[in-house]
Amino acid sequence: MIKQKRVRSPRFSVPNKERVVVSIEAKQFNGTLHLLSRTGGAVRLDKRVASGTLADIRINTVSGNFSASIEFLQMANGNAQAFRFIAMGAVERKRLEEALNKMREQGLAVDKTPLDQFRKLARRVLSRIER
Repeated sequence: MIKQKRVRSPRFSVPNKERVVVSIEAKQFNGTLHLLSRTGGAVRLDKRVASGTLADIRINTVSGNFSASIEFLQMANGNAQAFRFIAMGAVERKRLEEALNKMREQGLAVDKTPLDQFRKLARRVLSRIER
């Protein structure tokens, strides 16, 4: 049996302090989207949410609004609360993919390693020299 290597979905840093609304049972919380990927992301809320809490999230992207069911995970770096998507409709999935593609084109991917960061810097320097 061949063991497949797990590949982490690329994360993208969200610019412009994009607003989100998180609904937990009957309560709604406003927050700011910090990171986004195909599988989840991280959001900054005024209130810390326990890991395992289920909620709905509404996000406004450049491709349109979408909502999804999420599960909160442990706190991410700083004061951002990590989450993963657990349910999303086909239209919402398409909007998410379009938004992530646009973020990729804008160079908003979060670099994983120092080597990745060095490569990115080298590309920028070389592109300036070629001009």
